[in-house]
Amino acid sequence: MLQNKNISIEQSPSSLKGLSDSQLQLRTRELAKAEQRLTLQVLLHLKEISDRKLHAKLGYASLWEYTVKELGYCEASASSRIAAMRLMASVPEARTQIENGKLTLSQAARIHQFIRKENQASSEPITKSETKAIIQASLGSSIRETQRMLEAKAQERRPSLIEEKPNQPVVSFQADEETLQMLERLRELRGNLGALELFKLSLKTTLDKIDPLRKMQKVIGNSKPDPSLFAQKLKDDCLAVDRNLCPTSPKPSRFIPQWIRIEVAKRSKGQCEYHSPLSGKRCESRYRVQYDHIVPIARGGIGTLENIQHLCGLHNRTKGVQLESAYFEAGLVPISSERGSPRSST
Repeated sequence: MLQNKNISIEQSPSSLKGLSDSQLQLRTRELAKAEQRLTLQVLLHLKEISDRKLHAKLGYASLWEYTVKELGYCEASASSRIAAMRLMASVPEARTQIENGKLTLSQAARIHQFIRKENQASSEPITKSETKAIIQASLGSSIRETQRMLEAKAQERRPSLIEEKPNQPVVSFQADEETLQMLERLRELRGNLGALELFKLSLKTTLDKIDPLRKMQKVIGNSKPDPSLFAQKLKDDCLAVDRNLCPTSPKPSRFIPQWIRIEVAKRSKGQCEYHSPLSGKRCESRYRVQYDHIVPIARGGIGTLENIQHLCGLHNRTKGVQLESAYFEAGLVPISSERGSPRSST
């Protein structure tokens, strides 16, 4: 049972009926203060988990996925806590204002989301001093007032974009369930793009395949051979073996034959194949999965079906860091030293 001064944090519904109005009001106020302190501790713990990449070690492709599936927060609550944590990490003043209750969790989340969106859309990122001014202007305001203030800031930062953009035609249509599923799958493969970007991508891909004018513009010799020929070509030309197995090759090749890519995709079903050594959980990410050499090429790995796997971007990056640490502890020269600059594990 948690205690706050002389007030019990845990209370049964039946015992609450015996409280006087003043006692009930006092307990509720103390519980609210305790909740604020606990929320701050959750944010600090999320920051440490993010710094250690512990969510990746546990098999999650993102901190948001960890917060939803491991900690049990709803999607909106997870997003707001992560956004508030990011704001605290970038501007220490935000932590002070959250701690003393002058800046709410929702306000901190909205401010971080605004800054992130503006930095992506503008060539002039919001400075720390501007961020501090935005935080200061939000103190004591409601979430609606904060949102109106942020919208006004956005208008101030890019008035020229509104003036220069001409009126453009609007295209709308009703999408059935199959179309929505295909759009969601395309978003998984190509990132969290907007509807316009997904539509343009679909049009471009289709035109590249069926438009004879586009085909004529392609560079001669860019066509690929029949995938069924790659298996024999591997044996004949040593396209994907290391120096020891193929002495005639000056260096190992990063080329992954098409038939191997197809078999890996069948095996993984388009999902990251990372399994957490701590929990055994498999990563569920399907976002831009990458072909990865389990044993890196720099360590003699070869492009065989057994040595190729699908990894999401996060687990591909963290795997490279973990491998270099393991080689260093074993007294071996890190891959980055051999290559002259840090590289991923593929």
